[in-house]
Amino acid sequence: PRSPLEKSMSLMREANVHELVELMNLYWTKSMNQEERVEAFATAVYLGAILVLAFNFVSNMFEGVVFAGVWHRYASHYAQSPLLDWAGFLRMKQTADLVFGTPFLPARAIISIPFFFKYRKAVVRIAYKSPLRYRFPIINRSMSLLLSWVGLNLGLVAALTYGLVKASSLRTGVSIFT
Repeated sequence: PRSPLEKSMSLMREANVHELVELMNLYWTKSMNQEERVEAFATAVYLGAILVLAFNFVSNMFEGVVFAGVWHRYASHYAQSPLLDWAGFLRMKQTADLVFGTPFLPARAIISIPFFFKYRKAVVRIAYKSPLRYRFPIINRSMSLLLSWVGLNLGLVAALTYGLVKASSLRTGVSIFT
């Protein structure tokens, strides 16, 4: 028989939603011991956190594209870097957010659902490579969430945004900093 840790790790590795439902059913029907309940709860929280991070990633990528688009519009219209008139740029960005912000929230949520599975694989891959995996499974999961947030949600989004702003700078002939 597999231990609760092995069950939850295979659940996360294989994205077996039926196994999650089974674990939660066992949790609520009181046929689990305390260790199994803790593991089932930790698995549910972990998957929930991954879903939130996946949504955050999609939202940040969307916002990075909007930011770069507004940057391009500003640089094209005023023939100067938005950094020279940050308040003016932010007014233009705020106007774009009225159109592309909250009204597109359902679209970001819908995109996040299938993206969740790819994001989960990245988080679990990080968790599997950690030496904390067996001795400190909860800390390992927390660290995999933190590392994926730093690498994907901050690093990749910043790189995409900068790349789009740089492409805009090359296209408009307006330097990013002057």
